[in-house]
Amino acid sequence: MTSHGLTAAIFHAYNNHQHLLLTPDDIWLTIAQGVSQHINYNAEKFRYRFVNHEGKKEIGVVIDGILFQNNSRLEGNWPEVVNMLVVKTDQAVEKIDVKSLLECDFSTTTKNSLTASRIVLLDMLKEYFSFKCYATCGIPKVTLEGTLEDWLKLQEKVVQLRQLDLDMDFWLDRLDPVVWKLVETYKGNVDEEFWSKIISKQSFFSGPSIITGWVTALYPYKIDGTKLVNDSLTPDDFPNGRVEVPFTTNTGLHFTIKVLH
Repeated sequence: MTSHGLTAAIFHAYNNHQHLLLTPDDIWLTIAQGVSQHINYNAEKFRYRFVNHEGKKEIGVVIDGILFQNNSRLEGNWPEVVNMLVVKTDQAVEKIDVKSLLECDFSTTTKNSLTASRIVLLDMLKEYFSFKCYATCGIPKVTLEGTLEDWLKLQEKVVQLRQLDLDMDFWLDRLDPVVWKLVETYKGNVDEEFWSKIISKQSFFSGPSIITGWVTALYPYKIDGTKLVNDSLTPDDFPNGRVEVPFTTNTGLHFTIKVLH
């Protein structure tokens, strides 16, 4: 028995005298696979019918919120990822409208047959393109709890800190704009660029990673007591959030109250 799904179905119907149902999708997917084979067998011969570049050009898409890693597997909305790859690939093929030609677009087309035809399209062009999915870091959603009065009160407290004249301008100059943006966000005036810069990590071949972003404005000092004068810290530079207060009793006992934030 053949391993090809369409032919196997035809054989089964023929041998068992059963009703055979065929859709345009069934036939077109088989034809499209044949086209893909032909192009791949003659990739260099037909290269300049499709693209103007040598070798393989990378087609990359960001999969955040679409695919999720489960151990060594990627799970999620694969049809959407395939469609994203097809759209970008079609844009990179300047000479032929491969998307409208290769895709199933019949009245009988289902999500499965549409996705299958898109995968065939990618297969046809795999000698000209490499396909890559990028999982980036980021925070998809932020909720500011409390009331507007709470956030305005926080802002006022920061103003009062400056009025104390405790030589904290080196820190408050960085902190003020962040608190202002938090208040504006609560009001509904969301600055997406601001939130995209909350934190960023840069890794280098030698030396520690560098953490940047406005989150660093919340800290006046590094863990070693050095003033923080810019937005660059290593992971080990951040304060540990631990506060310890020693106290004694009139009976001679010694205790330490500890808070870890």
